[in-house]
Amino acid sequence: MRAAVAALFDRSSENYDAVGVDFFPVFAKQLLADVGIESGDRVLDAGCGRGAALFAAAERVGDEGSVTGIDLSPRMIELTEQEIDRRGLTNAVAAVMDAQEPALPAASYDVVLAAAVVFFLPDPAAGLRAWHALLAPGGRLGVTCFGANDPRWGRVEEIFRPFVPPSMIWAMLNPSSPFASTENFARAAVEAGFDEVSSTTRTHDVTFRDPEQWVRWSWSHGQRVFWELVPGEHRDEVRRRVLAELDRLREPGGTIVMRQQVRYAVARRAAS
Repeated sequence: MRAAVAALFDRSSENYDAVGVDFFPVFAKQLLADVGIESGDRVLDAGCGRGAALFAAAERVGDEGSVTGIDLSPRMIELTEQEIDRRGLTNAVAAVMDAQEPALPAASYDVVLAAAVVFFLPDPAAGLRAWHALLAPGGRLGVTCFGANDPRWGRVEEIFRPFVPPSMIWAMLNPSSPFASTENFARAAVEAGFDEVSSTTRTHDVTFRDPEQWVRWSWSHGQRVFWELVPGEHRDEVRRRVLAELDRLREPGGTIVMRQQVRYAVARRAAS
């Protein structure tokens, strides 16, 4: 699974978060506000991707703080390192590493961020335990995961469903997952050693210029796996059907608005 996830995001890396849609940076900004990142904090961004949370955190911690981004995808890290250099940042670094089992010193971070990554971990509870160990006493964990899908997208999802293995559907809908609900997360976080656990669910409007932009966007991140599950001989037909369904969702001005539910969770390692 780790190899498959790394390869998926290698393939997504060139256009990841770069097709003109306000998505990951919006959620990252809110997560940083919730977790309360301060000047001088030492931050770990677990599953940093192209740096939506990393760069926002680097700005907040300032020269006295530091941000370390880790990701399984070598190409993601390569491109993020290039962007760190382009911006001339001296308080941020990025490295290829497993977010679930980071090879980093214990108790060396004030904040661990896990933005839109937990559903890719083979064992999310193990990830929580690892992040707890990396936090200094009193340190904070900030996590985002996606909540319920926009129900108006149901007909689009049904187009892909015949090509998705039942095991993958179960993994996505598994009600026992630590991230399937705020209650599950609170229970899993406490079991991992955290306290002061809180969760907030917010709905963000994500705007696409037209159906074609949604298709390009869906290919630019982890959702591309659903396109890749469609056999090549069926892909054009699936694309045509998707565009037709999206066309029905247009606003009066021609745009499409997707109402994305996101769960924000914050937990703390005890101060002593």
